[in-house]
Amino acid sequence: MSDAQLVQRCLQGDTTAFDTLVERYRDRVFSLAFRILGDPTWAEDLTQEAFLRAYTRLALYDATKPFSTWLLCLAARLCLNARRDRQQEQAQLERASKAMPSPPTVEEYLYERERQRTLQRLLMRLPRTQRVALLLYYYEQMPLSAIAEALHVPEGTVKTWLYRGRESLRRWIEEELG
Repeated sequence: MSDAQLVQRCLQGDTTAFDTLVERYRDRVFSLAFRILGDPTWAEDLTQEAFLRAYTRLALYDATKPFSTWLLCLAARLCLNARRDRQQEQAQLERASKAMPSPPTVEEYLYERERQRTLQRLLMRLPRTQRVALLLYYYEQMPLSAIAEALHVPEGTVKTWLYRGRESLRRWIEEELG
């Protein structure tokens, strides 16, 4: 039976006809996938994917042209796209890993933790208005206008609270560090 006849039978609901096409072209599709990808496991996965796509797109096949050409072109596009996608993913991972700082040492971690505790303790010494203004500005990164609106005060007042709070913290930190 010709490929075109098998495709026609598949389109009429005969799934065994597609099994025959798979048997007929499995090795060629795998061989092509392996040559493009260089990995037998990946090639096997994409061979299966190629046949799945071919089955779902059989209605698009032009019976006046060789089925093998259509199938191998479909498989090649699938493999090339998968390879490109994997390369892009690897490049993104490499960029992300280069952008990520190295994990802190135990000493750095303990120092940072102690610094955060000290800062938190000193923040609690500030008047409530200065503390809230500093937290909203530095930790929540709110603009001055938004802080002023949230606290129902003029922007100038927020600026004053920020200045006084920073100065108090600077002075206390200098005292603690000697």
